[in-house]
Amino acid sequence: MQDVLEFILKNITTVPADIKIDVEEVEGTTNYIVTVNPADVGRIIGKEGKVIKAIRTIMRVIAIQRGVHVRISVVSENDTQNTEVTAETDQSSDTVAQTEPVAEEDGSITVEV
Repeated sequence: MQDVLEFILKNITTVPADIKIDVEEVEGTTNYIVTVNPADVGRIIGKEGKVIKAIRTIMRVIAIQRGVHVRISVVSENDTQNTEVTAETDQSSDTVAQTEPVAEEDGSITVEV
């Protein structure tokens, strides 16, 4: 799974040499902590988080096939805390909680919990 994640990230980023993926096993969940160049954090997140959601979906498919739980965290090189982006993939859940409201084209605001 780490190889797939690394392949995707190297093809998205402008400085692929700065990609570092740390793997931690915590209570049956595999945590992938992705560290990238600060200039590439926006590329990985994407507009409205669409790129990280697509990466999360790909990793979810692999996790379901293998029967594991996966969590992906993205941080920049200059970040000392792991607070940039966290996307959890759980084979029993198809949603990710959003803490920020999303403005729709019709003017309405959607908040997922």
